[in-house]
Amino acid sequence: MVMWRLAVIAAVWLIPATFAAAQEVERAPTPAWVLPMPHSDRTPAADDAPIRLLASDQQVRFEADGVHNYTLRRSRIQTSQGLSYASVVNAVWNPSRESVQVHAVRIIRGDQVIDPLEGQTFEVLRRENNLEQSMLDGTLTATLQPRDLRVGDILETAFTIHDKGGVLAPHREFLTSGASATTIDRYRLRVSWPEGQPVRAQVTAPWADIQTRRVGRDRVFEVDVADLAPDRFPSDLPTRFQLVRMAQFTDFQGWADLSRLMAPLYAESARLEDGSPLQAEIERIRAAYSSDAERAAAALRLVQDQVRYVALSMGSGGYVPVAADEVWRSPFGDCKGKTALLMALLKGLGIHAEAVLVSTQLGDGLSDRLPLVSWFDHVIVRAEIDGQTYWMDGTGNGDRALADLTPPGYRWALPVREDGADLVPIEQPAPLTPNLTATVEVDASAGLDAEAPMVVTFAYAGDMAVAMRSQVGAIPRDQLEAMMTSMVDADDTSTIDAVETRYDDDANVFRMVMRGKTRLAWINNTGGRLMSLDGTALVTPTGEERRGLFAAFKDHPYAISHPFMSRSIFRVALPNDGQGFRLEGGDQTIEDTGFRLTRVSRIEQGVAESVVTQTSLTHEMSAADMAAARRRGETSTTVAVRLRAPAGYSATAADRARLEAGDSDVEDLIKRAEQLAQVGDSAGATMLLESALERSPDNSDALKARAAARLGMRDYAGAAADYDRAVDLDPADADAIVGQGWIARVQGRHADAVVSYSVALRLDPNNVEALSGRGSSYYHLGRWDRSLADYRALKSAYPASGVGLYGELRALRRLQRNDEARTLIQVRLQAEPTDATALTAMVRAARGADSAPEALAALDAALDAAPDADALLSLRAETRAFAGDDAGAREDYATVRRWAAGDPALLNNLCWSQAVSGFDLERALADCEAAAASGEAASLDSRAMALLQLERFEDARAAYGEALALEPYQSASLFGQGLARRALGDDAGAEDIRRAIAIDIDAAEDFEVLLERHPELRP
Repeated sequence: MVMWRLAVIAAVWLIPATFAAAQEVERAPTPAWVLPMPHSDRTPAADDAPIRLLASDQQVRFEADGVHNYTLRRSRIQTSQGLSYASVVNAVWNPSRESVQVHAVRIIRGDQVIDPLEGQTFEVLRRENNLEQSMLDGTLTATLQPRDLRVGDILETAFTIHDKGGVLAPHREFLTSGASATTIDRYRLRVSWPEGQPVRAQVTAPWADIQTRRVGRDRVFEVDVADLAPDRFPSDLPTRFQLVRMAQFTDFQGWADLSRLMAPLYAESARLEDGSPLQAEIERIRAAYSSDAERAAAALRLVQDQVRYVALSMGSGGYVPVAADEVWRSPFGDCKGKTALLMALLKGLGIHAEAVLVSTQLGDGLSDRLPLVSWFDHVIVRAEIDGQTYWMDGTGNGDRALADLTPPGYRWALPVREDGADLVPIEQPAPLTPNLTATVEVDASAGLDAEAPMVVTFAYAGDMAVAMRSQVGAIPRDQLEAMMTSMVDADDTSTIDAVETRYDDDANVFRMVMRGKTRLAWINNTGGRLMSLDGTALVTPTGEERRGLFAAFKDHPYAISHPFMSRSIFRVALPNDGQGFRLEGGDQTIEDTGFRLTRVSRIEQGVAESVVTQTSLTHEMSAADMAAARRRGETSTTVAVRLRAPAGYSATAADRARLEAGDSDVEDLIKRAEQLAQVGDSAGATMLLESALERSPDNSDALKARAAARLGMRDYAGAAADYDRAVDLDPADADAIVGQGWIARVQGRHADAVVSYSVALRLDPNNVEALSGRGSSYYHLGRWDRSLADYRALKSAYPASGVGLYGELRALRRLQRNDEARTLIQVRLQAEPTDATALTAMVRAARGADSAPEALAALDAALDAAPDADALLSLRAETRAFAGDDAGAREDYATVRRWAAGDPALLNNLCWSQAVSGFDLERALADCEAAAASGEAASLDSRAMALLQLERFEDARAAYGEALALEPYQSASLFGQGLARRALGDDAGAEDIRRAIAIDIDAAEDFEVLLERHPELRP
């Protein structure tokens, strides 16, 4: 079906593609009904644009003999580039129904007016501009190259296209748009018709309030504006909001009129000839399949596979379908012909089907517009089988079973019926199968640290399979390999060695496959080796907030690609058949406003697998819903599935091979060690670095790298020795000096840390780590004014970091400048209600000032903005517990527990929050036990806190001992162990408390609930 393109005014020398009933361009005077547009005395300032559009005047007249479209364009050529753009004047029309008249082609140069038509004529060409897309439109193009056109000239053209309507006569309609790609100094649209004609008019914003008026014997619609600016739209703005200044005129009184007009064309084209060869195809399908659904699918496949697509818009072909038998004999056809053929087959099989008109691009909001043929650019078949509606497109490819057909995203369809029909919605439920599946398979069965074979597969299904297969087939092999390789996030730990593509015709699935090798990103922590599985965190897709150029659309909805489902699969074959390995982060389902996200993970037969599916649920999200989803994404804890290796994992031969120094030089050994450190193998990195230092004992880079690796193993003495040696070698090595400061601060030697950080800052005033570290050490030394200065400098230099604000609030509290802190918190929360640093500081202050209501109000506001933020919900639960609202606290904690879904990290946060507040301690201990199964020092410390609050002092002492065995400088564990020992009568507890406070001056704060019950334990 022909598509009537909306007139986007971009350049005056291009005559819009409307159609005509003659083979030549006729020169004629301007029609009498045209209202002249005088030249403006205003001289717009020149700009840098190649062309400046001075005037666009479109006047349309409805008469008994058709629709007459007069267009005048006036533009100034401002650059040599503009001269090349304006060098050809074109007129395009369809001679089967339209004729074209030229009224003027003028070059205005100062006071001189030049008429290129004196001595020049239009050359008429027959061009099939879209032949490579299998589109034949039969249009003619008249071209003229005005001689002696110069920069600075004004080019004026005026034409009228006379449209007699062809097979649509006597129906009259017109559709145009004032949308523009460039500024128009003066724009006018004037549409008129005799008072007696039943023409309806409708215009979209911002001209929706303009009404037609009576002028003499005519009705007239007119827009006349200056400085019509170009339109820019966000890419995710629904289509209906982009159709601005859209003017619609029609004599149809309803959609049923249009439906009835088209009905005879399709009824005739779907009627089979006597003795038609299609009867044999119908009987073959009937015999081969037993159900109507199977027969309909076979008919669809026949039309798609056996008839080549060619768009036929010549003559009456823009609207009239080629007969089904003719299409089969050709064998080619456009959407109209293929629809006629499919309807004939289905009718012969006894299946009810009808042609329906659709708009492939402009369907959104169609029901709110006037009925025009111009809206529709495609036709498909709507079939009813066993009470189910199916939308069948003969121009598609690869459709195999009706159950797999996805309703198209055209939103509305107009059935073509003899008795007329109204628009019907095309319902689009959430898809049941993925359009795209991305699978990463890693064979790590040889060992965790060994280089592992990897296969990455992208599988496209349905229409995506057809589209991708077509696109890929046109790409040279070397370019295809480069493109496919770039689809994998390859880095120093991954390589791609081979690529291939495969198409499964029966399933209509196109696969792009990459094979290579990778090293898994293991992290060594206190609970053993751990690896996050890529892509397994459930994150709702969100659009960016509309600002700047698009601020005017900030309250408009966001378009979502629907229906669409994607699936990502991460699969790892494990050593030793997976014995002792376990997955952390349970199965989960999140249904947001526009999406459903699901995650399912398991270990079976030695293979760990996590599957994440994202499914669209609707076409668009409101601005409010999108903002809420954006806030949830920024504030909620999105935890990926983690694979934990058994604590006693023994390195395989392949694992050990990567630790051999071989003949690598020192630089290569350092690089290999850094790669090992990146994937968490600190011990392996240390081994390689020791080999490097054997070969080059004074290599400062190797020393600093080994210090970092030793820190990963909590070998603080060894790390300190390496940093000291690096500083001895180069006293101006700021990185090594910062390392010295870091170790001193962790060990509670804050005076030494201040010295190191100060030296580093003299060498590198922009060193963030040094500035933050010195601010912390000053704080713990009680020099809060110095600490405040450093933290404020950090906040000023790096406002996006929350560290500066956190330190500033702590220092102000210690300095008893509470009003300043309060103002700072309020300002921050006004700007960002969900800021965790400000909210935590407010909650902490509220405990001592009895201002829990204010803190709870702020937390309520934050959770209204980000209802899925588990950290904020835990903070509110903790505040409610302190305020005596046990029911509210219990409800919040239960919600967080449900969200945690067994995840150790989230359970640890939950456990700690309850334990610190001394709330529901038996339930807290159960959460702690589940979290502590990870073996991490932080989780063991939280479990010890719960035992301490339960006054199980001996169990608490033992639990703190386990945590300190892993993290000997963990201040909370030292302080808690000291309290447990004191409760048991062990005087050694005092030393633990002293060491804890030396490391963290605020160590006692988290134990206030216990100390209020047992003041005798207070140090």
